Amino acid sequence: GLRIYRPRSKNGRVPQRFPRRNCEIAEYILRETGQTRSAKQVGSRLQQIAQTC
Repeated sequence: GLRIYRPRSKNGRVPQRFPRRNCEIAEYILRETGQTRSAKQVGSRLQQIAQTC
């Protein structure tokens, strides 16, 4: 899900924030696996992964 997520920027620069990232990843998980995940669950898991790396 993170590989295909591309934040949209109006001026062409890479944005500092990533709005709707967790929602987009949750939608990707639903499409690919059929399992529902909330944006909050996705965000929590991403935070866990970031802390272990």
